[in-house]
Amino acid sequence: MGFGTLFIGYFLLLNITYFAITDMIAALIMAMGLYNLSPVNRYFKGGFYIALALSAIGLFELCVKFYEMFFAKANETFHSCVAIPRYVIIAVLTLFILLGIKDVAYEVDLRLLAKKAERILPFALLIYLFAALLEIPGLDLILDIKALAIMSVICLILIMITVSVNLTVIYKAYMKICMPGDDSYIEKKSRFAFVNKFREHTDKKQQEYRDYKLEKSKKNNNGTKKRK
Repeated sequence: MGFGTLFIGYFLLLNITYFAITDMIAALIMAMGLYNLSPVNRYFKGGFYIALALSAIGLFELCVKFYEMFFAKANETFHSCVAIPRYVIIAVLTLFILLGIKDVAYEVDLRLLAKKAERILPFALLIYLFAALLEIPGLDLILDIKALAIMSVICLILIMITVSVNLTVIYKAYMKICMPGDDSYIEKKSRFAFVNKFREHTDKKQQEYRDYKLEKSKKNNNGTKKRK
């Protein structure tokens, strides 16, 4: 359940318009997933604490949002001081998640998944750090306003692409890496048909992958015996 929960939480980061409302929820869901994964890899354990830090920022953002709804709007400098640590923490959280997936993927011989996580990591970090730099107070006094606005739009698009690509890595880890206790876990049927259908599709894909690994293992063992 770790990767599945992590996927749901990370998916909420796609909300770039009303992130102040969903950041805390996203962080807590990711923290749950990372807590379940923490016995497997040290990076997931570190990511759990980073997710808790993000949830604290999310709570603060939510309080500011409610304050602005009923009282006065906070100034831009104040928002920048919140946005900069937010992007930095998400960057660090992404670092821990992708490093954890890379390590576990190598351990179970999923080299393509491990290499993909390793390959997209520097780009994800650069984009989040670029977003943090754009939030520096007084940047509009140095750069042209139009140029700054264009860079901000491009940065938001890149963030959405980055989150989407990272989600594909987390989803593949969910589909292909069977964590301890997953086989013994029995889910109750949902009242929603599409949820049950999604679960059936996921279970089918996971079983197909387990059968493939088993067949591959048998062939490798047979080949080793013949050489002997």
